[in-house]
Amino acid sequence: MNLSKQKIQPDWWTKTLVGLFLGLSFAIAIGALVFLLTLPNLERSLPAQLAMWTIPWVWLFVFFIAYFIPKGWQSLVIYSIANVVAYALVFGLRG
Repeated sequence: MNLSKQKIQPDWWTKTLVGLFLGLSFAIAIGALVFLLTLPNLERSLPAQLAMWTIPWVWLFVFFIAYFIPKGWQSLVIYSIANVVAYALVFGLRG
């Protein structure tokens, strides 16, 4: 299948909502992972700032990528799986 010839479906409402809500949820999980992974290695005040400023960068990237997934339901499935994996890692590292 040639991806350059494939049409992007016009279901942009679904992609927007998925990128908005599931993308934000994923970005928060990545921020929590950054916090948990940098907490033992950095000064006490730095991991929170680093995690806080990681969230918008990840969210903007994930929100942007949602429009390049061919169908809205596929973006819902992909982002749901990504959220489950990210939160499983967060809860696994928290112990």
